[in-house]
Amino acid sequence: MLRLNASSSQTPTPLAGDWPYLWLDATYLKVRQGGRIVSAAAIIAVAVNTDGRREIIGLSIGPSEAETFWTDFLHTLRALLLP
Repeated sequence: MLRLNASSSQTPTPLAGDWPYLWLDATYLKVRQGGRIVSAAAIIAVAVNTDGRREIIGLSIGPSEAETFWTDFLHTLRALLLP
C-alpha cells in the first residue's frame, strides 16, 4: 500500500505491514474558482492497519461525485497500489 506525503508534493511512498481495511468517503467543500465560491467534491481513501493506525492514501477534488470522478479516482488509486 502507498501513502501520500504532502511535504514531498504527494509522491507515493510504500506503507510497511498489513493494511487490510480501506475506507472511502466523499464530502462537498466550498472552493474559490475564477473569483467565485463554488461547491466541489472531495474524495478520500483511508487505509487502516491491524493495529488501528490510519493513513490517507488518496485524496482528490473534483466538480461533483459523478460516477466518472469516482471511477478515475479508484483507477488511479489501484494503479498506485498495484503497479
